[in-house]
Amino acid sequence: MQDLLIKPHCIQILTLLCLTGYGKKSQDLENHVMQIRTGEGKSIALGGGAALLALLGFRVRCVCYSQYLSQRDFKAFSTLFDALGVQNHIIYSTITSYSNLPKSVQKFA
Repeated sequence: MQDLLIKPHCIQILTLLCLTGYGKKSQDLENHVMQIRTGEGKSIALGGGAALLALLGFRVRCVCYSQYLSQRDFKAFSTLFDALGVQNHIIYSTITSYSNLPKSVQKFA
């Protein structure tokens, strides 16, 4: 398991805290949008957030514009997702493939 651990940067930790509503009065998980600049670790923040949400019982879809980046990131985190037992709760895809799904399927996919 030691080889699965990656030391996150401060911005990645702050992103996960903001996305999960840390410090908010409401206990409901709300929709949030975060912007992480180039080189600040979007892949790690996304993978960590996906794992956290999946552990909480959510089905997670990580959407990217690039098929290559989507597959690369899923492959990079698949060992962690598998070790946590959440591999079947997380889907990485492109925005095009997700937007082509019927609306009735999107909320469950």
